Amino acid sequence: MNMRGIRPALVAAMLVGFLGLAATSVLGLPKIDAEQIEPVVNCGCHSALLEDWGRSMHAKALVDPVYRLKLDEANKATDGALGPFCEACHAPIAVMGGLSGKDPAAMPPQAAQGVICAFCHQVTGTTEPIGNTSQTFEADRVYKAQYDDANSPYHETAFSGFHMTAEFCGSCHNVDHPSDPNLHLEATYTEWKNGPYAKEGIVCQDCHMTPGPGVVKPYPGTAAAGGPQRDHIYLMTFAGGNVGLGDAVLAEERLKAAATLDISAPEILAGGEKAQIEVTITNSGAGHYLPTGLTEVRQMWLEVTAKGEGDEEEEIGRRVFGTVLEDAAGNSPVELWDAVAIASDDRIPPKESVSEKYEFEMPEGEEVELVATLYYRSCSEEMAEEAGVEIPTTTMATVQQVVYASADARAQGSDVDGTGGGGNNVLLVIAGGGLLLIIAGLVAGVARRKSREN
Repeated sequence: MNMRGIRPALVAAMLVGFLGLAATSVLGLPKIDAEQIEPVVNCGCHSALLEDWGRSMHAKALVDPVYRLKLDEANKATDGALGPFCEACHAPIAVMGGLSGKDPAAMPPQAAQGVICAFCHQVTGTTEPIGNTSQTFEADRVYKAQYDDANSPYHETAFSGFHMTAEFCGSCHNVDHPSDPNLHLEATYTEWKNGPYAKEGIVCQDCHMTPGPGVVKPYPGTAAAGGPQRDHIYLMTFAGGNVGLGDAVLAEERLKAAATLDISAPEILAGGEKAQIEVTITNSGAGHYLPTGLTEVRQMWLEVTAKGEGDEEEEIGRRVFGTVLEDAAGNSPVELWDAVAIASDDRIPPKESVSEKYEFEMPEGEEVELVATLYYRSCSEEMAEEAGVEIPTTTMATVQQVVYASADARAQGSDVDGTGGGGNNVLLVIAGGGLLLIIAGLVAGVARRKSREN
């Protein structure tokens, strides 16, 4: 194979794919005068919701340093073809206003502020298939939402049932490769649609626009200053898993409520003997795969270690979950703009489990603590350093079990820890607190809302 010809061919395919999309979903959004769109500062009647939005990744969609890093790399690799494709979701007002590719600092605020109020609330529906910015939009200053009795002295309002659907979110949270609609780069909406949450009638807004992890509602409050008390309002937090750049508290809550772990190992194992350890990971709290989104960038991994009496840790095993992309020459992993196929995808669907088995040799001593931990980062340390940001590692869940060298050691250990002979101590340290997190989130959310209203 002529390796020198692969990159130009891919760039050409990207250009052709993008130009084809330009007539449909990506640039199917209308051309507008960006400065005629209401900037966020004009939405002050909704100050509490505006404060929530300001902490969200929607507010930072265009200026997120990690996104800017990857966007620059993509534009260099594709002669600028990929930029408008990405910016259609990250900065729709800028794209519709003909400002794609410009420095955000040189844009009017309504174009530079990412996914703003005036964009989402002037969306009228979607085209098919869902994804690649399939929204339909009308810049008519008729602001649409879930209420049929909304009334404002400053702008027109209209009821929109579409704003309460997953399709509203899926228009940006499904991304297919611009040169191949069958190559799904992000499929969060599809993962939801094909899973159990959709069958139960649980949509994106139920989890990502309510306080606390999981499905939490109703959430009473007022949507605007002087507005009526509502039985339920949506928060503009859109909290996901970005601890480093989004709302760290909300992101950690959701990550720690997303999965549970279980560990199975012998209770007693003599020094030098070998046995099999099995760790099971369950996607117990997310309506999409774990991880989701741009999953060749997101990182989720399992670590299994053994800690002896001297507190020395030994790694028994590790597994990384994610999507690996492949190029035309069969190389993997590769960047999304070079991808022609998915080489592997071992992520965990909603309410499903995967198990990992590892061989463990018992060292000499009285006991060993086996620890399995599931970690998450929204990008690698190397990528974060290059982007100039700090992206912490979040512990999603951890589970422990003690293995004893003999029945006597087990009995002695049980007397010390007060388990009364139950030497097999499996502790769902993080996941077991999921209910408390939900209650804490509700209390904090209501308190915050009352404080804002006062």
